[in-house]
Amino acid sequence: MARPRKDQAIDIPDRAVSETIRLLESREPEAVTMAEVAAAVGCSAPALYNHFRNRDALLRAVHDAGFARLFDTKLSVAVASGGDAMARLRLGGLAYLRFAADNPALYRLMFSPPPAVAAMPDPFAADPGMTSLVFLKAGIQAAQAEGYLPGRDPDLVAFTMWSAVHGAAALIAAGRIPAATRPVDALLTGTVDTIMGLIADTRRPDG
Repeated sequence: MARPRKDQAIDIPDRAVSETIRLLESREPEAVTMAEVAAAVGCSAPALYNHFRNRDALLRAVHDAGFARLFDTKLSVAVASGGDAMARLRLGGLAYLRFAADNPALYRLMFSPPPAVAAMPDPFAADPGMTSLVFLKAGIQAAQAEGYLPGRDPDLVAFTMWSAVHGAAALIAAGRIPAATRPVDALLTGTVDTIMGLIADTRRPDG
C-alpha cells in the first residue's frame, strides 16, 4: 500500500488557520501570502489552494474561527459560574475582554476585516458572531429571571453590554485608557465590575 503524501498527513485547514493567526501578530492581513502560510503549515501551495481558493477565503476562515474561539471561551466560563446568572455575566464579560487583550491581531480581524473579506457574505450569516450575542442575551434573561433589569428589552441590553465591552477592548488596544500606569488586568476587571454594579442596582426589592 502506498504511503500517504505529506500533505495528506496534515490537517491543512486547521493548521492554516492557526498559522495565519500567528502571522497576523507581526503583519497586516494584506501582507500575509498564501505561499508563506503553506510553508508554515508544511504543505505545498497547491494543497493549500485546494482548501482555500484565495487569501480572502483563508482570512474569512480565520475570522470565523476567532468567533468560534471566543464563544468557546464564554461557554467555558458560563459552565464555571455554576448557574449563577450574575456570575455568568461577569465572567463572560471578563472572558471577552481578556480574549481581546490576549489576541489583538485576531480580534482586529474579527471586527475590522480587510475590505475584500468584509465584502463577502454578512459576517453573521454563518452564525460566527451571532452565536455569542444570542448567548449573551440568554445570560441577560437569566439575570432578569432573578429580578435584575426588570422590564428591559433583553436584545437591547445584550447589544448595549456587548457595545460596552467591545468599546473598552478597542480603547485599551489603542492605548486610550484612563491612566497609562493602570495595570490592564485591573482595567478589564474594573470595567466589567462597573457594568455589573449598574445591573445589580436595577434589582427589584422583591427580587
